[in-house]
Amino acid sequence: MGRIFKFDKDVDTDQIIASQYLLFPTIDEMKSHTFESLDSDFASAVKPGDFVVADDNFGCGSSREQAPSVLKALGVKAVIAKSFARIFYRNAINIGLPVIVCKELHDEVNAGDECELSLEDGIITVNGKTYTCTKLPAKMQAILNQGGLIASLDGEKEESESTAVPADEAKHGMTIAEKIIARAAGLSQVKAGDIATVTLDRLMSNDGTTHLTIGMYEKLKNPHIADKDKLVWIVDHNIPSDSPKTAASQKKMRDFAKANDIKFYEGEGVCHQVMMENHVVPGELIFGADSHTCAYGALGAFGTGVGCTDYLYAMVTGTSWVMVPGTLRFNLKGKLNDGVYARDLILSIIGKIGANGANYKAMEFAGEGLHSLSMADRISICNLCVEAGAKTALMEVDDVAMDYLKEHGREPKACFTSDDDAVFEQVYDIDLSTIQPIVAKPHFVDNVVPAKESLGVKIDEAFLGSCNNGRIEDLRVGAAIIKGKKVAPKVRFLVVPASRSVYLQAMKEGLLDIFMDAGAIVMNPNCSVCWGSCQGVIGEGETLISTGTRNFKGRAGHKDSFVYLASAATVTASAIKGEIATADMV
Repeated sequence: MGRIFKFDKDVDTDQIIASQYLLFPTIDEMKSHTFESLDSDFASAVKPGDFVVADDNFGCGSSREQAPSVLKALGVKAVIAKSFARIFYRNAINIGLPVIVCKELHDEVNAGDECELSLEDGIITVNGKTYTCTKLPAKMQAILNQGGLIASLDGEKEESESTAVPADEAKHGMTIAEKIIARAAGLSQVKAGDIATVTLDRLMSNDGTTHLTIGMYEKLKNPHIADKDKLVWIVDHNIPSDSPKTAASQKKMRDFAKANDIKFYEGEGVCHQVMMENHVVPGELIFGADSHTCAYGALGAFGTGVGCTDYLYAMVTGTSWVMVPGTLRFNLKGKLNDGVYARDLILSIIGKIGANGANYKAMEFAGEGLHSLSMADRISICNLCVEAGAKTALMEVDDVAMDYLKEHGREPKACFTSDDDAVFEQVYDIDLSTIQPIVAKPHFVDNVVPAKESLGVKIDEAFLGSCNNGRIEDLRVGAAIIKGKKVAPKVRFLVVPASRSVYLQAMKEGLLDIFMDAGAIVMNPNCSVCWGSCQGVIGEGETLISTGTRNFKGRAGHKDSFVYLASAATVTASAIKGEIATADMV
């Protein structure tokens, strides 16, 4: 028996453990800050055997494994929710923390009620009433039974086998996602819901979690790396380091990479932009220790965010388990109007389907409208799909993608399109000409409205950058709007190119001079205020308009601050006006 601690819907990983604590050396040092912004007494009040019970979409947001890890470290027996965000759910299973889907429990119990759980029977008992919960698939139950995924690395337990066996003997059509997984699994076909053991093509990690991966690696009985040539490590979150603890974590990462001959980038830019410029090719299956790894779908690669346990297992074995996602198909037609951007398109889509509308799904984009979108547009779209819960995002590889590959000196591994008879869970037809400038209001990415409905909201800071909108095309848009004008008094306008190559190109084109002359603050390539732990962190009551990826409560600083998301054009116009504005207003 254990007590219930109750939480509402859409509890995100920033609220479970805030970004300013993520680079602490150990989980034990982080755990006292669990749920700090939601329930400051939680860490001291919770006891081993207690339960967290939540509404829908628990654990949305980042792939940071620190979120389930601090709950487990505090002794939480299980998290029970109406639904979970995919990456949190997977991370919890992999570290041995039970996560249970039960649609009824949250609405019928109170905080402090005593709860009893029979995991293998799928039975929960509270106040004498019994609830039946969704049983875990055999693969996931086996991982929990052995105490987590890492137990099998030291030979303590036998790893359960893949369940990826086609249900029908006759060959069936496959989606792009299914084809990439089938190739990586060495199977002729797979279908949604199968669990396949796959060989990974590439593994990316950054300074947000790599120090924890290294710590786990060093505790293995037989530590080794399956294929160092597949590993790419990138310091991008807090660079230059902002504290002695950050410096120590980054030094650990730097030293390990050097000792093991791992491809290592520092000061080169945000991880996903660096990967797109230097590594990603069509047809690959890529694990990235960051939730926005789905950006790689812009080049027809299956990128998906994972935690550090997943990453460690793949690093040591070269393989992992993947549940084949169902696919949502988005057929694009027409063209975006002048003054409307891909950022507006993807925010519109997220607003339409909701923050968990694509949970554990692949979002596939195709149609003649796709050909009108640049690579920068495509990266922006795919990058943000995780904010609808997507496992991955994928686009058909066309001449635009092939030209980008050629420009960067790479060849595709394989270019896939969905079969004519592929099964899609839902199909959306989108006329690009109907999209208008969009703003996502606090505190959820799906809380979208036409930008004109947020006009006049006073701002303290504007941010143009991030893996979503820090490319040269975005800087050109911003520079064209602000040229000859000034940033509004008392407004801080941060401009952060997504990579060194973008920075150098912007310098060559004179864009940085334009921003500096206008009064903007131009920063080195990094994640900056987007993740709320370094540059430009906002204070209590302050408002930020941002091209970053998230606007969760406390995401960019103080828990009582406010973040609006918008395109590069809207952000720049707002910086000039000192309030939310569209480009045609300046």
